[in-house]
Amino acid sequence: MGLEIRRGMERDEANMIIEKIAKLLRRSVARPIARNEDGVTAIEFAMIAPVFFFLMGSLMETGIMLFAEYVMQTSVQEAARFVRTGQAQTAGTTSAAFKTKICDTATVISNCDARVTVSMISRASFAQLATAVPSYLNVGSDYGAGTGSNASHSCGNSEQAVALIATYDWDFTMPLLANHFGNVDGDTKRRLAGIYMFQNEPFPTGGACGA
Repeated sequence: MGLEIRRGMERDEANMIIEKIAKLLRRSVARPIARNEDGVTAIEFAMIAPVFFFLMGSLMETGIMLFAEYVMQTSVQEAARFVRTGQAQTAGTTSAAFKTKICDTATVISNCDARVTVSMISRASFAQLATAVPSYLNVGSDYGAGTGSNASHSCGNSEQAVALIATYDWDFTMPLLANHFGNVDGDTKRRLAGIYMFQNEPFPTGGACGA
């Protein structure tokens, strides 16, 4: 009887040892699994990151592009004062010099002197001017549409109506933006423009802009 009790106790002890070993094994297996769950965040970020960076890049480029167009408009308005008051006519300002005046203000425009096209047209009245002013899409580089640059440099005389257009072709960096914003060169570039129409002041006549 005592022998059976001893054997029963030994079996109980053996079972306890086995259970402890099993618990240790379960813990040792569960810990690596728990650690592997930390990689889920990295996998999710790798899936989302391309879309996130694309959206951020597109927003940044669109903002910079719109700011460049705003700067172009401001530069055109500033340069127009030089014509409206008769200073450009008195000084005999050439088209190249006038473009430089615009580019001095449009400092954010890359390679302004080479890539900006300026067209200035004058007529005796706004009614005549309205029929002579080309679309800003036709002022600049010709990409095969046969429109030409339409560059002009006519400052006008005292009290004449003048239209001033300056354009710059934006090259897109982010993909797909051209599909939505492109308007020239097969919709691969966007033509930005600064446009200002005004009437010259009644300044003394006697001068004219240079070629």
